[in-house]
Amino acid sequence: MDLRELSPVKSPATAGPAGSEARGDYRQPEGGYRFSADSLALAHFAPLELAGRVADLGAGCGIVGLEAILAGRFGGFFELYLIEAEEIYGEAHRENVRLFGQEKADRIKIVLGDWRHLSAEALGGTFDYLIVNPPYYPLASSGQIKAGRGQGRHQTRGDLRDLFKAAKRLLKESGRLGLSWPRARLSDLVKAGESQEFTMLRLSWPPRPGLTLVLAEFRS
Repeated sequence: MDLRELSPVKSPATAGPAGSEARGDYRQPEGGYRFSADSLALAHFAPLELAGRVADLGAGCGIVGLEAILAGRFGGFFELYLIEAEEIYGEAHRENVRLFGQEKADRIKIVLGDWRHLSAEALGGTFDYLIVNPPYYPLASSGQIKAGRGQGRHQTRGDLRDLFKAAKRLLKESGRLGLSWPRARLSDLVKAGESQEFTMLRLSWPPRPGLTLVLAEFRS
């Protein structure tokens, strides 16, 4: 992808949850999903103390996982996998990883693939933490879905139950999953987690006006 297709984004303070703002000058491809306040809220919801392997599923151009690290989350991480099925985000991924300098960038892996079909073995083992800002809208809620931005909003690659099934496969025993979800559909989130025997550990309502989501953390 030609870098001229990428637009630099300086995230304004108003994009983040209360008391925080984006730490990086991120690049996003034209026509791709544009990150918003829910992405930043989820990044700042990630645990501070976790040490181990982390994966951002459906990472887009990597905003959630990368912002979490820049904000001081995952303090002891030794590998971050950014997993995304859409090729449109590839060059933006690589540009954004360069924000970290060589030492940390060497521990960030970019994987082009569909998380529904990836095995832990193919990714070098199971993970301590998965972080996901999943598409919220079922396919039935829209007509034709466009690549990039449309696919980032609609469940073209599985629904919430598929996500928990994949998390069960990719997480270590007692590994954790952090994700955002519409507040009005909280019961769907709880049922999907229970279907794969996940236990909810934390639930947060971001205080920022206009955000209608919840942030939840589960243990496998």
